[in-house]
Order: sequence, then C-alpha cells, then structure tokens
Amino acid sequence: MMTILPRNDLSMVCFRPLLEPPAPLRYPGRQMTALQVRPGGWGCQSSGPPDPPAPTLCRMSHYSMAKPGGAQLPHSLRRIALAVLALSAFTLQAASPFESPDPAHVPFHPDTVLRVTFLDVGQGDAVLLQAPEGQTALIDAGRGDIVPLLREMGVTRIDLLLATHPHADHIGGMTGVLESIPVRFFMDNGDPHSTATYRRLLAALDARPEITYLEAVPRTISLGSATLEVLPLLPRGTAEPNDRSVTVVVRYGGFSALLSGDSEVRQLTHLAGLGVVPEVTLLKAPHHGSDNGFTWDFLRLARPRLVVISVGRNSYGHPRPAALSAYAETARETWRTDLHGHVQVLGRADGGYAVVLGDEVIAGGGRIVVHSGTGRHDGERYYMGQRRAVWNNDGDTATLYDAEGTAVVVFSY
Repeated sequence: MMTILPRNDLSMVCFRPLLEPPAPLRYPGRQMTALQVRPGGWGCQSSGPPDPPAPTLCRMSHYSMAKPGGAQLPHSLRRIALAVLALSAFTLQAASPFESPDPAHVPFHPDTVLRVTFLDVGQGDAVLLQAPEGQTALIDAGRGDIVPLLREMGVTRIDLLLATHPHADHIGGMTGVLESIPVRFFMDNGDPHSTATYRRLLAALDARPEITYLEAVPRTISLGSATLEVLPLLPRGTAEPNDRSVTVVVRYGGFSALLSGDSEVRQLTHLAGLGVVPEVTLLKAPHHGSDNGFTWDFLRLARPRLVVISVGRNSYGHPRPAALSAYAETARETWRTDLHGHVQVLGRADGGYAVVLGDEVIAGGGRIVVHSGTGRHDGERYYMGQRRAVWNNDGDTATLYDAEGTAVVVFSY
C-alpha cells in the first residue's frame, strides 16, 4: 500500500483547500494560502519569505480538476494533478527547494473564483455562495446551529439569506444565523407553515426590521460578479412544500450551478416544460438524492458535469440507488456530504472548476493513506472518490510553488 509520509526535513508537503481555516495555517516564516494546479504539476501558493524552515504541520485536502468547456483533463495531467499511484493510494515525497525556470499562474486563486460550499449539516441543506469580491449568499441553513462554521469560513455578513421552503432541515439553523450575523436581504417562497421552527424563524425576522424581504419571483440578483437567477415556482396552493422549493441558477462567467432545494418530479417537470432549465456545470441533487428528486428530462436539459448530494444519516434510504445511477450516467462525478464532509466547488469565470473536500492537519513525520476510490474518511484513510483508477507514469512530477511562482518542492516518480 502506498502512503503519504511527510518527513520532518521537508520544506513543505501540502494538500490545502482554498477554504480559509479559522486562523491562517502558519509555518515558520510562511503562510500557506492556496493550491495550484497547472499542466506539468500542482502546487501550493504561499505568502511570506521564501524557503521556510521545515514545517511541523501539513494540511491535506482532495481536489478534482476540470478544464473549461466540459472537456476532461488529459490522463497525464490528471495523474500529475492528483498525484495518484495505481488503484488504491498515492505517495508524495518532496525534494529540496528548487528554482523554477518557468513560473506558473495560479488558476484557482480565492480572489478569482466563485466558491460554492455544500456544508455537511447531516440530513439537510446549507449552501454557501462566496463571490470573488466578497459578497455572500446562504441558501438554506440545515437543522442545527451553523453559525460557528460560518464564522470559521470568514463570513461576517450575509447579503442574501434564502429559504428554499419551510422544512426544518432547511430552515432550522436560520434563526441562529439571523440572531448572530448581519443579513441584508431575505427571500423565501412566501408559504406559511405551522411548525414551531417556522414560527421561530418569523420571530427572528420580525426582530430584524432592517432586513429587506424579497419575494421569490423570477428575477436576477447580483452577487458581485456572479448572478442568481430565480426560476418560476408552481402556483401557490397547488403543490406540496417540496415542490414549491425556490430554485436558482447561479452564474459566474462560464461556470454555473443549479440549486433546487427539495424539488420533486412535479416541480422539475414544470421547469423543464417551461424551457428554463439550462445546461450547468454543477447540480445540487434535489431532495437529497431521493427517487422523486430527478427526472430524465430534467437531467438531459441540465447535463451537469458534477453533482453534489447533501445528505446525512436518514431513514428514507437517501440517496436512492436509482438517483445515484442516474447521476452516474449523466455527470462526470458525484460527491456526497455524508461521505466526503463539506464539499466546496471553486468555479472559474472561464468555466473551469475544482472540487475541494475536507481539511485535515498532518504532523511532521505523520502518515496518511489516500485512496483513489470511494469510502468514508476515518482520520487515517482518505478517499478521492474517483470512479476509475488514476495512474501515473515514471517521470511524472509533482511540484509545490510559492506566490512568486518559485518551485520550492519538486518530486518526480
């Protein structure tokens, strides 16, 4: 079995998400801030003086890369970018600091991507949108308290808080958000609900008269350089709450995401019939991957490159085998919050994207195993979720770069 074995004498070994931690991860003399993926290698972007002393920590995460326009990366680049060996796991060992003759641009810098984060809230939904300019939208908030998590992610204000429909696994956490974080606009479908959870949400909104209410009618909302397009709802009083879920299309240049709450067959058929379902980069699986959370017509129109299922332990059998099969047939990759934790998709304006999973700290000299298949992270074994084996060839090279484009660690297989 092949493993990552960070040595104590390494200049750096880092798999690091673009999702900032609560406090910046600091090595002596250097702060790691981003991961770089480029033809011929991958790397971490950093700030601070070059050539730091040996680190004592390594932050690890998993990435999936795609080129603009939907074309899959060449196998050679996927091998290099993912640093995967054979069927099960990969090894990374670094060489000494090295000057790169050809500095590369960092394509997934936080200031140039739309971040779409599917928070692991168990059996529920909470999707955080963060525009490159800093504007933030939160679509649903799970059942429990997500305020500490939002603060860890650097959220100090929410420009748009959107409740797709008034079920507790979508709005339960909104009361705490409203009580703790400034909110500019609130949107929902306007349907009343009889639950105590819904009444608490109304009371929290009443206590914040400065918040502007937006009705969920077809409209386009600006979120910095990104936009949210609200799609038509079924008429009020004609559908169950799930089928009145507010559906939005998020666009950032050539990148797009379709988020549809707990929409079921009736709402999805309605949208498809209106001709308003666009082809998108990313689809949030409606209704946690249920049997009635997809139709083939809807999927053929959306043609997502990747699907994210927000799901937790449940008695409904979500995600259902039929839904998983449909997503596997339609999309290139499917990610699940119950298996992968928080799932962050970094959308680039040219249509490229990266997927970031998890966030772990590895002590110097520590040992982890990263498998290319699927499974549940357990603190020692991590899984990249690839449906097919990812191989490397002799001569493939993994490289870590600093903010100036200097290669600080190079390793060739």
